[in-house]
Amino acid sequence: MKKFRFALLFTTALAFVLVGIIAIRGQQNETEPLVRLLGNWTTHFDVIENEQTGETSASFTNHPSYVFRGVAYSWDVPEIETSLIEDVPTAADHSIARRWEKVLSLTSKNWDTTGFSGRHYELRNEGDHTVLHLYIYAPADTMKNFWLASDETAIVDLKTGKNYRAIRTVPDCFGKYFTFKCKRGTVLDFQIYFPKLPRSTTKIAIYGVPYLSMNGERLTLDQKNKKRPLYDDKPRYYAPKLAKEESEEYDSMNERSWAVYNDVHLIKPVEEGTMALWRTPDATYVAYAYEQNWTREQFGSSHDLWLIDDHDFAYKVKDVLGFPANHNFWIEGYSGDCVAIIYVFEPISTDIEEVYFKIGKYADPKAKIRVFSIEELRDNQALFEYKKRHMVES
Repeated sequence: MKKFRFALLFTTALAFVLVGIIAIRGQQNETEPLVRLLGNWTTHFDVIENEQTGETSASFTNHPSYVFRGVAYSWDVPEIETSLIEDVPTAADHSIARRWEKVLSLTSKNWDTTGFSGRHYELRNEGDHTVLHLYIYAPADTMKNFWLASDETAIVDLKTGKNYRAIRTVPDCFGKYFTFKCKRGTVLDFQIYFPKLPRSTTKIAIYGVPYLSMNGERLTLDQKNKKRPLYDDKPRYYAPKLAKEESEEYDSMNERSWAVYNDVHLIKPVEEGTMALWRTPDATYVAYAYEQNWTREQFGSSHDLWLIDDHDFAYKVKDVLGFPANHNFWIEGYSGDCVAIIYVFEPISTDIEEVYFKIGKYADPKAKIRVFSIEELRDNQALFEYKKRHMVES
């Protein structure tokens, strides 16, 4: 039985997997990011268009259990649509807005994106407060029946047990259903203010934010806060040995025409799909860990693999260290080996904080995109140090 390893496997783990939390801490600034989640583009609304005016509307929910789910209704719940708000802040300059424009411009060519929105948030320390930003892409001009926060909304420090209650919201919609007006296609920035979390806080739980399904959502705040140079040295790579050259009549469908490699760059066992990134002035290197399950396995690389930064600038893969680009090949080794393959992209700017990956120009809007922190990927460099195989046979 053969186990095929194409670049599709690479991006399956990279680009279209369940959304992960990216936790980052910077220096003690007036504005300091704590936790950010991006990537779920699949929330869908039924958009209704007024044939006379051309204006559109959509509804978040029409049932109070959206807020009080799982609770016996022993008290009165708020009336729906108690307020109309027209001054919701926008996030026009935020990378989320730029990414949305990019995603929709591409996917609308192949799919109907009407009604698509997303659930994205960012927790930040801002001055004397900790602020939870909810970024919502509005698929209609009027959005009905929204609920942001109430006296149920809180952040709990899981180490100390301290309970930080929500103070206010922007716009002013605390504790009520409301309808808001905006321009269709706008990315809105709803904000919930809390007392400022101390820098000693490492693990928290957030309650009472139903739009994000937060009813005890546990998050980790990374406290490493370490200084590092802007650029890395080029990764040290153990070049694979070519055991059999590729045929002059190479055919992707003829496995006998593929090159064969052995004695490749091995690393200590890590979970398949683990990655690392090296940012250099001349190139960006992305290492990916593969588990070898057979003594000979098929691998491949795609010329249509892209790295996308948080300004939605796309970098096309230009090389694969030690292996043929855009060709299938064999790797000979032992079951249980952990193989590192390093992909080379154009250099990225030092102000880039996040990246994601995809194959081809178009992405399915129903798929979920995982966004990776540059600094977290750089932290993984040590995991990809070459490790010689140690065989025990007797």
